[in-house]
Amino acid sequence: MRSFGIFTCVAALFAFAVVPASAALIVGNGGFEVAGPGGPTDSDMWNEGAGAGSLSERDSTNPEFGAWAHHIYAGGPASSAAITQNSIANVGLASLAPGSTVSLSFDALFNPGPGGVMIYRIGILNAVGGYVADSGFATIVSGSGGVYQNFTRGPLTVPAFGAYPNDAYAAFVEIVVNSAAFAGSTSEAFIDNVQIEGTLVPEPASLLLLGLASLFIRRR
Repeated sequence: MRSFGIFTCVAALFAFAVVPASAALIVGNGGFEVAGPGGPTDSDMWNEGAGAGSLSERDSTNPEFGAWAHHIYAGGPASSAAITQNSIANVGLASLAPGSTVSLSFDALFNPGPGGVMIYRIGILNAVGGYVADSGFATIVSGSGGVYQNFTRGPLTVPAFGAYPNDAYAAFVEIVVNSAAFAGSTSEAFIDNVQIEGTLVPEPASLLLLGLASLFIRRR
């Protein structure tokens, strides 16, 4: 009975180790519910940037879900505010799997003032931050009518691995509001429910399970 139990366990581990990875949500803190090291207005796992007269911060006044969203506001002239995320550098995930796809979805309550726009894109970066695939920016000029609206981009196909720096690939998302180059121009958005769907290469732990399974089978 003991031998049967060990063999069954090993077989289960072996099966787990060799099952191909499937697409999953690979965004970090997509609902902005977790504060970062900068305090309650800092969204963990996100890069935040804002020009003169602008802001990019975690905000509890107008979430779609939960208690928080991220607020980006560009107060012109010619200013901008943004959030970005890199799935490796910011979230700590493994590389995207070659041949798989990656796509972006998020909800935004967009309030453009005169000349204001929102732009966003999904890209795939190599190990030194160079683009190997890029959706290009989508440009939104019409407001969402005071309610959250869904926006999507992609899918993009992950290229084959090559020599460094093309031996690891990260998903990269960028959401920006821009004001125009004249006084009184503004652009504002509340961002929530960010989802990045992609497939990662197998974790080292899965490969270790495969090795352990082989070892137990040989000993059996």
